[in-house]
Amino acid sequence: MTQRNSAEGVALVTGATGGMGAASARALAAAGYRDLLLCDMDAARLEALAGPLRAGGAEVDVLAGNVADPAWPEQAVQALRGRKIAALVHTAGIGPNGGSAAQILDINLSATIRLIAAIRDHMAHGSAAVLIASNSAYFPLPAETAEATARATAVDEVMALAAMCPDGTVAYPVSKLGVMKLVKREAAAFGRNGARIVSISPGATDTAMVASERAHSANLDDMLAAQPIPRIAQPEEMASVAVFLCSPGASFITATDILVDGGMINSFGL
Repeated sequence: MTQRNSAEGVALVTGATGGMGAASARALAAAGYRDLLLCDMDAARLEALAGPLRAGGAEVDVLAGNVADPAWPEQAVQALRGRKIAALVHTAGIGPNGGSAAQILDINLSATIRLIAAIRDHMAHGSAAVLIASNSAYFPLPAETAEATARATAVDEVMALAAMCPDGTVAYPVSKLGVMKLVKREAAAFGRNGARIVSISPGATDTAMVASERAHSANLDDMLAAQPIPRIAQPEEMASVAVFLCSPGASFITATDILVDGGMINSFGL
């Protein structure tokens, strides 16, 4: 079992009732994090997740709200009740068919920029923040779009990217490339607080979001079959990587993305 890091404080999970989020919450508790703050939209579902964790001895707070609300990051900070963050696993987001290009960019990237700005100085020494990106960000984008994404450091710049995204199938990888660039930009500031920041780029994973996307893509099964590991991933496999990245074993890993996709990107020669 991966052991928790040495940082004192709260393990914060966003998108906690989703597939990766719930798996991450359970994995963090199993690794020894006793204080958890679970965040998502639905209070009842959060409580259903929290109940067994509390029964196992964890102290679990829940925060229901929309991460895309500009006021939400401060609500999360208030929910810390003065405690530092020992680990952050930020899984909240929507897929390519989850909304308009502007909505995808707002939820996946602008909300992440606001969250990191709000919690940066609340990270404990020895802590780590793990953001969920996507292997789709490894596929080539038009040069102008990729350059604009790399420059987008503020919310208004992110929203300007919508004009470059004809639909969600472009906006989604743009939003996730933005997350990867955010990690690189923020690493020095996190390091000054003795903290680390990294992203994970999952491949297709057995979650409700991917099930919805699968209904819109006739090619996914063929793509999975072509991978070196020819299957869909389980949420627990992503959660185990996230917990490892928060652990002492990953203490020299920051400012980078970890590709966890069964070799899909490799199978495309990328």
